[in-house]
Amino acid sequence: MLKSPPLCVPDYIWSAKLNDNNTVFQAELTALHEAVIYAFHLPNHNTSKIHVDNRASIMASSNSKSTNETARKIFKILLTNPSIKVSWVKPHAGNIGNERADQLAKDATQHGQPYSHTKLPKPHIKGLLRKRMPEEWQTSWKNGDTGRKIFNIMPSVSLRPINWIREDVIFFSQHEPFPAYLKRFHLSDSDYCSCGGIGTALHYAMECIYTVSWHMRKPAPNFEQERLKRVANNFRLQAENSWDYQIH
Repeated sequence: MLKSPPLCVPDYIWSAKLNDNNTVFQAELTALHEAVIYAFHLPNHNTSKIHVDNRASIMASSNSKSTNETARKIFKILLTNPSIKVSWVKPHAGNIGNERADQLAKDATQHGQPYSHTKLPKPHIKGLLRKRMPEEWQTSWKNGDTGRKIFNIMPSVSLRPINWIREDVIFFSQHEPFPAYLKRFHLSDSDYCSCGGIGTALHYAMECIYTVSWHMRKPAPNFEQERLKRVANNFRLQAENSWDYQIH
């Protein structure tokens, strides 16, 4: 950022290199902030003129409610220091100071000192989170010790809705009204169904004599898990194989 009278060579030069993921707008505001701070420390009788070729940074710095933290800092300094003037100058119009600033900016991208005080832009952070969170979620889901029945059906996490209704969740997780589940959590003295079998979700879906009209075809033991996966991932099969849960 340059601090100078119009069309003159600046008497103060500062340049630095931001993170590759920072935006041009952030770079403009950072340079303006450094120039304003420099001007702030000059003797009070001096009037400082800062020429900027980026209208957006001037607009943001003149807004007390700007969402950009650097812009708000600039606004506060300018508000209490009327001797510091910021004005727009047309870019690439032969202004010596502005041309020098552009050259310094280009040089800084290659050889400038790293500047780490400017935060990364929110879109970049959101992008990192969108990538990182599913990865951590998948790791936790894979290495967890709960929800294994659902994990065997759906081993990969996804933000896409699966459109399960409550009865689907109950069936695939084998939670709530089944005797085997109630016995597991000491909510019942027995895990047997009235027919004499172990009261699991699959028992009522495939074996129980009291739910024959809702039975699914029982697969071979080694295909049982694959059958559940197909039911869970096929809406038509879910509809054909849905039933009311009643414990006899």
